[in-house]
Amino acid sequence: MTDQRKPPAGPGGIPEAVRQAIDAQREFEKRRATRLGRGAERLTAPVSGVIGRMIPAGVVRHALRQADRAAGLTIPGELKRHDTDDILACDRAALRVQSWSQGGSAATGGAAGWFGAAGLAVDVPATVALSARCVRATGAAYGFYGDDEGERAFRLMVLEVATSMASENREQAVDGLNALARELSSPEAKILLEKGGKWVTDKLIERVARQLGLSLAARKAGQIVPIVGGLVAATVNASFQADVARAARYAYRQRWLMARRMLPPPESASA
Repeated sequence: MTDQRKPPAGPGGIPEAVRQAIDAQREFEKRRATRLGRGAERLTAPVSGVIGRMIPAGVVRHALRQADRAAGLTIPGELKRHDTDDILACDRAALRVQSWSQGGSAATGGAAGWFGAAGLAVDVPATVALSARCVRATGAAYGFYGDDEGERAFRLMVLEVATSMASENREQAVDGLNALARELSSPEAKILLEKGGKWVTDKLIERVARQLGLSLAARKAGQIVPIVGGLVAATVNASFQADVARAARYAYRQRWLMARRMLPPPESASA
């Protein structure tokens, strides 16, 4: 478990590395989806509804449940070897997670996209699995290894933020993520969350599955063309994993800062 020690104070009482981390948090709160991701969604909007019907919510929901369970078994040991009290070391480990997540997802997308629409049956579960692994591995990079209901709910909310990057609901999703982060940093609130955690997680899975399905449908519409779809799928998958990795770094960096009382209670993202 991440301990509560504060890093040594630097000039002004706050280490420069922590100042940079706080700046990165504020930058993320103002960020939108990658330009590539937004462009792909605009270009493929006319057929995204058709693709949406090819990605049933039930398939995404099942993939989410299975992926989160499996992700804990596949986290590289190297993510637990650095000093988790060193925010720069944590950031470096999390960036390595993004690198292999993007590479793996681009490879699976490229292979599945070769078969056009038929490849979606393989590509969507693989994308969900890699996303879940990316979130969980990023948590490990910052010293958060828990697997109780509260942690599962938090991981789902990270995916919700990632899939709402270009939507009007982004600020609400970030606010909800920060609210849960505060609860998980409080022993009393965490106990209450655990009592109703299964119900909360089930509700979140339903909500995130719908959001994830819509996001993937919008991004993957260009994948339905055989052969050409391989290039589209590889590019879009890598862009989506970048959004997931950035959301996960924001989420767990926020908790790292909260745990060490280096960050004041976060204001609403809409403030």
